[in-house]
Amino acid sequence: MNKNMQKYLGLRVKTLREKAHLTQEELSVACDVSWRTISNLERGRVMPELALILKISAYFKIPLEDLLNVNIAEHKSLFRIEKELIVIEKIKSVNDSTLNYISEQIDLILKHFQ
Repeated sequence: MNKNMQKYLGLRVKTLREKAHLTQEELSVACDVSWRTISNLERGRVMPELALILKISAYFKIPLEDLLNVNIAEHKSLFRIEKELIVIEKIKSVNDSTLNYISEQIDLILKHFQ
């Protein structure tokens, strides 16, 4: 796993954890690892073992391919990737009516700025 993939996975886990209103310690207990492991994972400092990736995937009830979707454009900054993940997680939680409204607003914004 290269550094960009590690950093992406860390940002993805952090986004999921924050959306669930969990602390690093709470997630670490659920995954049977130390909070330092979760902290290092979220900062992209460690290459997680497959067992931990599976536990995180199961805990958040998301498919592995969703958790590990590391098809990152090389030109994107980690800041941008983090913001994109936050927006995506927020959008996933809205109802259909709100989603339609958001989609319309995005279309208007893109039309204006293109």
